[in-house]
Amino acid sequence: MDKQSIETLKIKLNQGALLPASLLKELDSESYLAYRDRADFDTEWIGAYQKLQRDSLTEAEQAQITEWSRLAFTQVIQDSGDSDLAAYVSDDIDMIFTAFILEVEDHFINRLIEDYSAERLPV
Repeated sequence: MDKQSIETLKIKLNQGALLPASLLKELDSESYLAYRDRADFDTEWIGAYQKLQRDSLTEAEQAQITEWSRLAFTQVIQDSGDSDLAAYVSDDIDMIFTAFILEVEDHFINRLIEDYSAERLPV
């Protein structure tokens, strides 16, 4: 997992700049969410999520992950007005930072990191 990309994501979250507002305003979120719900993307997402042994997180680590997820949700809902899209992005951020803290390597999670670091939604 690329530590520099994780640091970049932290900075973007703290600055309120995870994704460009123009991207979220122009997005056909209904189509994007339908894409995310397709079996291939959803299966990969769930497979990656199941690799995370959350019970080994400390309370402080879980609180920090929750905060990063909350920041992502707030930013996306402000710029898009779509709570479903905000929830998906928030869940992605949760998975990314949980994997980072737990030192879990997964190609799908690495792809998520790459996409968000490049200021684009995962596809």
